[in-house]
Formats: sequence, structure tokens, C-alpha cells
Amino acid sequence: MLEAAVSEILFYGGLAAMGAAAAAAVAAVLLFHRSGKRLAERLEEEFGKKRR
Repeated sequence: MLEAAVSEILFYGGLAAMGAAAAAAVAAVLLFHRSGKRLAERLEEEFGKKRR
């Protein structure tokens, strides 16, 4: 019975860790997108529009 409990704890702990990692990845993408937008605006203000 103890072996089943340990394996269940590992299984559900792994699911929780994957969920936390997915939530952190979404938060990081949103944060980087927002800070990238601000950086682009600041660079455009300081140096003008980007040449292509």
C-alpha cells in the first residue's frame, strides 16, 4: 500500500510541477512581450524609426 501512495505522490507532484512550469512560461512570455514593446518604443523615441 505504501508503494502505491509514494507513486501517486510522485505522479500528482509531477503534474503539479508541470502545471506550475506552464503557468510560469505563460507569465514569462507576457512579461517579455510587454517589456519588449516598451523597449521598442523607447528606442524609436531615442533613435527614430528602424530602417529596413
